[in-house]
Amino acid sequence: MFKKVCACIALLTLAGCASTQDDAAIALAKSRAAAINNKAPYDTVGEYRIMKAKARENTVEITILYGGGGKVPPSIAVKNAAVNYCASNELSPLVNEGVNYNIVVMDMRGRTMAEQPVYADYCTNLEQAQ
Repeated sequence: MFKKVCACIALLTLAGCASTQDDAAIALAKSRAAAINNKAPYDTVGEYRIMKAKARENTVEITILYGGGGKVPPSIAVKNAAVNYCASNELSPLVNEGVNYNIVVMDMRGRTMAEQPVYADYCTNLEQAQ
């Protein structure tokens, strides 16, 4: 009986820690989305322009508008952006704290052309591949 009580207490303690960690990641994601939106829309880079960001739980979804005709296709642009996010001294600590990003490139009609999630395991795999 004593072992069961100790096990239950341990599980509840761990669940409480996980909940606090999740809450912190959600708050960080909301803060990051707000910071991005305060500057949006950004200047056009090539044919790309960051339009907005939205926090969904612990994920910051960044919407980028593609004007078309650029030298770098959207599928490559989102991969390059993900690599930059993982390497960024400002963003990688947030990713390590549980904040995820989802980079979405849309055409002028609002259709998704490319999408790239960025999360801790993805960044770790990138580091190991290099």
